[in-house]
Amino acid sequence: MSENGLGAEREGLGLARPIAQEMIAHCEDGRPHEACGILGARGGAVVRVFRMTNAAHSPLRYSLDPKEQLLVYRTLDEEGLELGGVFHSHTHTDAYPSPTDIRLASEAVPYLIVSLAAEPPVIRAYRILKDNWDDPGGEVVEVSVTVEG
Repeated sequence: MSENGLGAEREGLGLARPIAQEMIAHCEDGRPHEACGILGARGGAVVRVFRMTNAAHSPLRYSLDPKEQLLVYRTLDEEGLELGGVFHSHTHTDAYPSPTDIRLASEAVPYLIVSLAAEPPVIRAYRILKDNWDDPGGEVVEVSVTVEG
């Protein structure tokens, strides 16, 4: 796979139930605004949730706090973890990337969306493929999510 995610094949993402529950709890706690965070992985398996502040403080979009993001990246390095994904919530809409989500995508990792519009909440994941990370558009490829355990 290229650095920008092009050439990604359909893949699956397994989440241990406690990881999924922690993501959902953080998203519910963030209401009425969108919540966001980063997932740490080891050997391709998500092992840690980093709850982050939505710097946008908005019910319609999210922005990872840059200072927190730097601290999380340092922690990933120190703990020998990989960036396993980025997640955020949609408070009133389906778990599908918005045009803003696509425009702002800048990592070759799964983007997970927790939709709080349904009960129980729904987690879906996508890779957003771009020729160049500065492109406002991109191809959205769903990654199947399985909650295990």
